Amino acid sequence: MDHAFWSDGETSVRGQQWAWRQGGHGELDVLLVHGWQNDASSWDPLVAGLDGYRRTLVDLPGCGRSPAPAAWERSTIDELGRDLAQLLGELAILHPVIIGHSLGGAIAIELALAEPDLPAGLVLFGPASTTGLDFVSAADFEVLIHPTPEQRRALIRAAFHRRPTDEELDALEAIVAAAHPHHVEGAARSMRSFTVQQRLGEITAPTLVVVGDRDRHVPLRNHLATWQQLRRAGLHVIHDVGHVPFVEDPVASIAVTRHFLDHERR
Repeated sequence: MDHAFWSDGETSVRGQQWAWRQGGHGELDVLLVHGWQNDASSWDPLVAGLDGYRRTLVDLPGCGRSPAPAAWERSTIDELGRDLAQLLGELAILHPVIIGHSLGGAIAIELALAEPDLPAGLVLFGPASTTGLDFVSAADFEVLIHPTPEQRRALIRAAFHRRPTDEELDALEAIVAAAHPHHVEGAARSMRSFTVQQRLGEITAPTLVVVGDRDRHVPLRNHLATWQQLRRAGLHVIHDVGHVPFVEDPVASIAVTRHFLDHERR
């Protein structure tokens, strides 16, 4: 990470507080939106290599420093997309490249569909399936919403092909366990109904899809189907990594992201 000054803040958006962190200098704004039950710290391996851009990281409501929403219905993909569009205006971020992981990728897609002229580009790391959770049974879906501690830890482990250390797993489990139930349920229910694949051709922003070929949270076939429906999209598959490429292979993830930011975005 560069040594530019970083500032923390909170902004009220449509009655919901959003915590954010911002730092770095450059002509291009980059907004990073984390995945389900995570927080902004999940981006640390990637952000460290994105010096030269002004970076804004958010905590989704109910995660990290952001207070929980009043109900799970306030934590769905479409609601969070509306919030994010307004938050960008409040922070005077006009045309950012939006980098989203998993749920954050779905939120970036939702925002790009609703506000096609807003993003300068999208970078989607292991985005949530655009055909909903068609690969998750009803019983397994209930586990997603109400996991036991053992099931939650197994789900975290399944995100990685290259297994983290026990200390790293413990730290990640603490973050996931702290996610508010309204975030967990609202995001899960909206990911199940996130069937926007036939609309992806409406997105005009250049897009990069970055996935791991060993992703056990979203099948590779679903990622490929998402990429194929996008009009202006590149695809980068990182081998021998799972659902979180920028953690398992930060060097490759930083390189492909920087290339997109320097050459491919509008």
